[in-house]
Amino acid sequence: MKRNACCFGLGLLLVLVCAVLVLIGGVAAAKAKPLPGVRAEDFSSHGIALGQEVSEKQLTKAFGKLLYDDDLTRWGVPLRRYTFKNDVRVFAQRQTNRVVEIVLEKQAVRARGGVRYGATSYYVQKTYGKAERVNLDGAACFIYTNAEEATQRLICTVDHDDGSLTELRLTTLPLTEEEANDWAARGLLRNEDDAEGDATDILIENAAIDTSALPESGDDVPRLGGLLP
Repeated sequence: MKRNACCFGLGLLLVLVCAVLVLIGGVAAAKAKPLPGVRAEDFSSHGIALGQEVSEKQLTKAFGKLLYDDDLTRWGVPLRRYTFKNDVRVFAQRQTNRVVEIVLEKQAVRARGGVRYGATSYYVQKTYGKAERVNLDGAACFIYTNAEEATQRLICTVDHDDGSLTELRLTTLPLTEEEANDWAARGLLRNEDDAEGDATDILIENAAIDTSALPESGDDVPRLGGLLP
């Protein structure tokens, strides 16, 4: 009888130990699995980050063959647009050579976590976090904001019908006329009509950027905050 009781006790102890090990393993796995949400690295591509001062040589090394470059103005800010062979466009401030926007289309759409051209809206949100699908200039988009720099946005454009990813746009430019006016009023946006010599330095707080940690490789009004609670 005592022997049976002893065996029962040992068996129960073994079950409890196994349960504890399973629980610990589950907690460890949960900690190891990255949570959805944008990261600082999501605001760079091929080692080129928003706000970084670049040369044409650096851009060519990062994105491949340059087809042509041309000048344009957006929100009164003089820009130089670099168009590359592999469906990539990079916009830089004309006077400072700082990158203000990177557009990746078609097969160039490759990002962290296997996000690429044709990815489902579910997978996009699984990677970057849940967001409301909004209409921006006629395109259906998910808009995410850099938690460390509110003027930097990641815009995931998706197909209106099936919601598949068609374009990634990393930008530090205003998205609407109302936002451009607000930034100008707060001193965040300077254009070519300003009197100062370096008036095209759009984001004054982004004048210097550390890129050492970068990896190598409807009618709705847009909600510029991006992530939903």
